[in-house]
Amino acid sequence: MFCIRWLIYLVCIITISGKLYAQPIDVSSVPDLKFSTIYGKDDLSAAEDKLGNSWIKGLIPSSLLPGPVIFQISSMQVADYDMYLQQGDQLIQMQRNIDLKGHSIQTRYPVYYFTARDSVYYLNIKKQPVQRIKITVDEPGRFVKQANINFMVNSLYYGLAIMSIIFNVVLYLIFRDKRFWLYSLLQLSLFLIFFYQDGMFYFFTKGHWVNPHFLLWNIAICAVISGIFAYYFLDLKNKVPRFKQIAIPIICAIFFTVLIYTWTDIQLFRTLASVLFYLLPAICIYHGIKMFRDDVYARFLILSFGFIALVSVFYTLNNYIDSPFLSFFGMDMIRFASTLEIISISFAIIYKVRALQHENERYREELNRYLRELEELKDVGHTFPKSGIQEKTNGNVEIMQEMRLLYNLTERETEVLMCIFNRLTNQEISEKLFISLSTTKYHVSNLYLKLDVKNRKEIQQVFYSQV
Repeated sequence: MFCIRWLIYLVCIITISGKLYAQPIDVSSVPDLKFSTIYGKDDLSAAEDKLGNSWIKGLIPSSLLPGPVIFQISSMQVADYDMYLQQGDQLIQMQRNIDLKGHSIQTRYPVYYFTARDSVYYLNIKKQPVQRIKITVDEPGRFVKQANINFMVNSLYYGLAIMSIIFNVVLYLIFRDKRFWLYSLLQLSLFLIFFYQDGMFYFFTKGHWVNPHFLLWNIAICAVISGIFAYYFLDLKNKVPRFKQIAIPIICAIFFTVLIYTWTDIQLFRTLASVLFYLLPAICIYHGIKMFRDDVYARFLILSFGFIALVSVFYTLNNYIDSPFLSFFGMDMIRFASTLEIISISFAIIYKVRALQHENERYREELNRYLRELEELKDVGHTFPKSGIQEKTNGNVEIMQEMRLLYNLTERETEVLMCIFNRLTNQEISEKLFISLSTTKYHVSNLYLKLDVKNRKEIQQVFYSQV
């Protein structure tokens, strides 16, 4: 704790010192810098001045000269930058979010309106890698038309995500199953990621709220919730009994690295956090793959989560590696993968709800039958001597032991089998054996597989066939 406290003090001192002694930018020397072409972008070149400021030199297409032009970088990861136009021997700084008539405008990303007379412009990019920026320079009418189309396409995802969140909240209120509210939180975190990246926070605050670390924090929260959701969705309590002991250090490491990066902006911590994001979901996906053959819910989860995880990995690599193949995996691809994931998991949840309803009906029928048989036993119970009951009980135990060896049952599965023979419901079995309801269902499903039966009636038939 002592070392951590001093580390925090040191970070604060460095941050404050950087603000106090920051030197003003001398734009007059920018055209004389040695610019080198950015890989894959022939119309852009980059340089760095003596103070460490990153500069980009770009060219406005000749087809737009002279005339009104809109300039924009459609990414909230590159929202803190200044634009300069070369007019003669001078660089003139442009005003953002101001149209040609001098009126303030409301946009999803910083935008520059100007009348282009010279083809050269300069950008001062602050604290962002210049290799992966995507610049749009276009005529105002065509630009606005395309922006409206993109917004309508994005709105389809927003509508689907909001419906999914509401749907799962309602299901949680009905069934009180933690899977539903965990999935609602997961969708909410994804919604906030896209909402910020699509510039909606920037739009509604009229450009006053930009937080470069907001996206990273939400991705961290999303990674943690996705791992916990997968754990409960697949009922991994018995398969991964030490999940909490594994998950807590990983979660602490994730938020610690994100916190350090927030304070220091050291790229190493962001890279480390990007790796840690995948650890928790990877553990659950690994066990889901092992259950893929026998568990329909594992199939839903692996196919949906696996696809979005693969796309996310390629998206992360795209942020660090310049590649034509990786450039295909942008935010639109993640949004498409997320849409497929919402649809598939929603179908899985609906399927699970139907299964729960059928199971509840079966339990109700079994309970009613058990009560009727209990009443019948009460009527004839006095005709059975105690010695006969004891012999019958001992015979049952011997048959159970034979079935345990014959079908390779575990001790717990044998206990559950005895309870099923005694016509106990899953809830009664869990209370009698002091195990959770989900664990009881897990053992019952294993018994169905090992005994090659489909219901409890067939289990009774298998039992009596051993007599």
